[in-house]
Amino acid sequence: MPFLAGHRRGFGGLKSTRARGYTPTAMILRIAIFALLALVTALPRSAAALMSLRPGDAPPPFVLPDLAGAPLDSAKLAGAPAVVLFWSTWSPRSAEMFEDFKRHASAYAEKGLRIVAINIDGENLGPAQKAAIREYATGRGLPFPVLFDEGLRTFAAWGVMAHPTEVVLDAAGHIAYVLPGYPLSLREELEDEIRKALGISATPPPAATTSVGFVPQGTALQHYNLGRQFLAKGDPEKALEAFRRAAAADPGFLEAAVMIARVSLAFGVLDEAERLARQVSPETINRGDLRYLLGNLMLAKGDREAAERAFRGLQERLPREGWGEWGLGQTALARGDYAAALALFTAARALQADNPEGEAFVRRHFRDRWMRREQVAEEEGFIAVFPALGETRERYRKLFGATTAAP
Repeated sequence: MPFLAGHRRGFGGLKSTRARGYTPTAMILRIAIFALLALVTALPRSAAALMSLRPGDAPPPFVLPDLAGAPLDSAKLAGAPAVVLFWSTWSPRSAEMFEDFKRHASAYAEKGLRIVAINIDGENLGPAQKAAIREYATGRGLPFPVLFDEGLRTFAAWGVMAHPTEVVLDAAGHIAYVLPGYPLSLREELEDEIRKALGISATPPPAATTSVGFVPQGTALQHYNLGRQFLAKGDPEKALEAFRRAAAADPGFLEAAVMIARVSLAFGVLDEAERLARQVSPETINRGDLRYLLGNLMLAKGDREAAERAFRGLQERLPREGWGEWGLGQTALARGDYAAALALFTAARALQADNPEGEAFVRRHFRDRWMRREQVAEEEGFIAVFPALGETRERYRKLFGATTAAP
């Protein structure tokens, strides 16, 4: 990647911060944050949406059993636009996604839309687990096929990186659009992409608001949307400039400042990221995501003790949201306390099942160690909490040879 240590300038011309005393660990964390940018800011066309597939690609075929055990061949999806939903019972956003797709199925069935939902709860599902998944799906009255992903082979082959993930296929079976994580801010865009695949005009945009009761003033929203477009095209420097103009047009436009902080953090411009994050996170704003961003800034700067204090304060302030547990798990993992990290991540999952930033941190940590063929403590426990790690481990084992105990 162009912003690795040794380069004078970062991605898209953004200045590197190596001269500010970056440690190798901090650089790894910075790269992890970059890999997560598309999930945090929900940019579905980015390379991070699926690990190895992009819009225009034909995804690998599959034949998977439905809830009754009957096989469904993905070839049957060809000839009309389709949406493939990857979901899990423990993801709250999966439940929200299903409610919306029940409506989509009703609204667009006559237009030929086909929908299938692939469960990714685990690699080796026993009878009791399958029964629980059947009960979950049938209890919601889903009007489309629900499939078991035996061995998580389709999950791995498609390179899914978030729970849930929605993949829109065109009539030729090629990927038209991917939305990881099902963020609230892009659900209308997803429906527009479905309508586009069906040859229906896009839905009219609603009145623009970014938080309850707030409407951006002047040209702020115009610049903000332009910034998101630049990010989707892979031009973070222009995106930053657009977000700065949005913030200048309306200093009260919180989301513009948040985007500046996140993009700055992702590409190593830590001073600006921290300034903006602190600017939008006064004590009067009770937003866990912003305080979590501050903690990640401290981790990226290599200050684990400050990050841990920030995450502990967040845990005390918002004990039921999971932000503090996720952050404390990251700091424990960064200092090599795997037992503590595993316990914290397990607790975090129970409070907030879907945290793309935290999951990417874990993936990057394990990938780095497996690339160096190091032994990793509590490995099986982490794979149980983060099932996608199992496929990643096997990939590195194949890369380095089956005789390697820990790849």
